[in-house]
Amino acid sequence: MFEKIRDIFKRPKSSFRATIVNSGKTFDVKAGQKLLSSALENGVSWPHYCRVGSCAKCRCKLIEGSIQPLSDFSYVLSLQQSEDGFILACQTVLKSDITLELH
Repeated sequence: MFEKIRDIFKRPKSSFRATIVNSGKTFDVKAGQKLLSSALENGVSWPHYCRVGSCAKCRCKLIEGSIQPLSDFSYVLSLQQSEDGFILACQTVLKSDITLELH
């Protein structure tokens, strides 16, 4: 019973862990920070160009975890890509630890 009460008052996480399965790299992403920005700050070689969600060069496939999109991905990703779990790293903040594939 006390555990449930304690969980209600837990502080929000200050960062989340991102794991890239096809490279084995992991890095921390500060709460509210964009996935792409954090990856680049941590030395991850991540394809990108515009950083505003219009080129889709930073797309990656979310395997596990929860994210918050900052824009509508359907403007640049096809319906099939969205259904397959692709997201735009430049327009994504994390809501949990995630696992992803970099393309």
